[in-house]
Amino acid sequence: MNRYGFEADFENLKTVLKGGRGHRVPNAELVIDREIKETFLGKSVESVADEIEFRYQAGYDYLWLSVGMIDPAGTVNKDFLPDDEHKHFAGKDARVWADEQGGIIEEERDLDALSWPDPDILDYSPFSEAAAHLRPGMKVIAVLGKIFTAAWELLGFARFCELVCTDPKFIDLLIERIGTIQVEVFMRLVTRPEVGAFWIPDDIAFRSGTLLAPQWLRTRIFPFYRQMAAASRQADKPIIYHSDGDLTTMIDTILETGFHALHPIEPESMDIYALRKRVGKRICLVGNICVNTLSIGSPEEIRTLVRERIESLGYDGAYCVGSSNSVPNYVPFENYRLMLETSAEFSRCPGN
Repeated sequence: MNRYGFEADFENLKTVLKGGRGHRVPNAELVIDREIKETFLGKSVESVADEIEFRYQAGYDYLWLSVGMIDPAGTVNKDFLPDDEHKHFAGKDARVWADEQGGIIEEERDLDALSWPDPDILDYSPFSEAAAHLRPGMKVIAVLGKIFTAAWELLGFARFCELVCTDPKFIDLLIERIGTIQVEVFMRLVTRPEVGAFWIPDDIAFRSGTLLAPQWLRTRIFPFYRQMAAASRQADKPIIYHSDGDLTTMIDTILETGFHALHPIEPESMDIYALRKRVGKRICLVGNICVNTLSIGSPEEIRTLVRERIESLGYDGAYCVGSSNSVPNYVPFENYRLMLETSAEFSRCPGN
């Protein structure tokens, strides 16, 4: 058993992600910064086996692995040295973001000059390595599929938006190139037995609405996700969509595309109870534990928030406990641990 007294049970998570009610409300988290994981385990997290050990002990039923065009601009926050040795975490104040004004390509002629990933020769070995180390009851969730984000990061957001208006043909070619690669990678993963679900991170919104017009997103981006969702459903493997921000105008599209679950339901952008009323259990809601509360809230505020979400949403099914974005290294470790402890204490669904 893990630190909280239960075994991994991906089948329970799968039931919940597909809109059902499991025997307990599962935890689901995408990015957890390295410092948090290492503090939890009390040792370095270097290997796939280390990641599996952390996820298992922390109460997650899966390990996630990414492949494909997940970080085309090279801006994933990795390892930073602290400017001040007294900082609680290395790199606590250092964050890196994609350049909004420019990218590594500028125009159509740059498309063929770029070194595009070949789905046939990408490194899938971490999936095989994970399969050899997974604890009983665990599966891998494959994280891939960025299309909108990958496109604008290659150009810079300002340049991307300009070209949407002045050279839409080029933008369509760029998206077609990216989308085709992502779908091909997806199809190579969907039959792997260790892969139990998919998580598609592609931010399309901010707090007051979508970054581009909903109709543009529906016609340019989501057709690729419809292919992925169809394949995942045929394989009986849930598919989760991630986007920050207010997705109100995209909810019907997300449902029609075939996604099983939506993450992270930022409370600053969407009311999770209004969303539940609108969608019922046609889609599982994942997250919504406010990162700001995790960062600066009192223990009682955090405990009350987590318990309330579990009892009000989780006990009815189609809800997973998790942050409203990720667990960055500026979240005090004690607050993250309290979220896990509260989840473990109240996760057992009544009647089970």
